[in-house]
This record gives sequence, structure tokens and C-alpha cells, in this order.
Amino acid sequence: MGLNKSKNLTAAKKTCDQWFSKYIRIRDANTNGLCKCITCDTVKPWQDMDCGHFQSRRFLSTRWDEYNASAQCQKCNQYGAGEQYLHGRAINAKFGEGTAEYITQLSRSLHKLNKKEVMELARYFKQETEQLAKDKGIEI
Repeated sequence: MGLNKSKNLTAAKKTCDQWFSKYIRIRDANTNGLCKCITCDTVKPWQDMDCGHFQSRRFLSTRWDEYNASAQCQKCNQYGAGEQYLHGRAINAKFGEGTAEYITQLSRSLHKLNKKEVMELARYFKQETEQLAKDKGIEI
């Protein structure tokens, strides 16, 4: 999952998604590397959790928004379609009332990024992930 030059925008998005996912799951992990699912009480190692998005990743304006994503168990994220209602309530509790509505509105705005911009985001999330992991004593 290096940051070599991506061949195209699709490859750049994939790289950015991978670093963003690690960043969110490590952000939400404790110093033992355990995460609690944002929509249920499941606790698992960060590697076994998903990066669940409140608003779908198809919306580029919020795809890599830190308020739009949280550590989420596979049951809630994949089989429970993200438990969007519960996810929105949890986001409001975590970041402040109205955050879910703000993210919903933001997700509907037009936002285009080119390959260079996406790779800059990937580099940012790689740096942040490595620093967070170091600070928490988590191996990535």
C-alpha cells in the first residue's frame, strides 16, 4: 500500500481509501488496539473492524471526511447496511448535535478531485495514521 505514482484516478482513490480506513480505525482504537463499533457494543481489534461511512463513499465530498467515518463491525457495516440511523445519532453524540445533518448536506454537494489531489490526501492520511499508531503504541 505504498504511495508510488498511481496509474489513474481509480488507483489513487483505492490507495487513499486504504490509508483513510486505517486512519479511522486506529483513531477510534484505544491503546490496546481495540475499537468499539459506533453502532453497537461489539469490541474487536482495529484490524478486524471496518471503516463505516455514515454517508456513502460514492459521495466524494464526504468520502474522506473524518466526521463521516467511524470504526464499525462488519455485521453493522456490511450486513446492516451501515445502520445509518444509529450511525447518525452516534455521530451527533460524538461530534455535536447537527453534525449528521451537516454531513448529509455536504455529501450532496458537487466535489471533484483529480489524481494529484487524491494522492495528496493519501499522503496526509498515511502520515496521520503512522503518527497516531506511534502515539498509541499500535503496530500497523
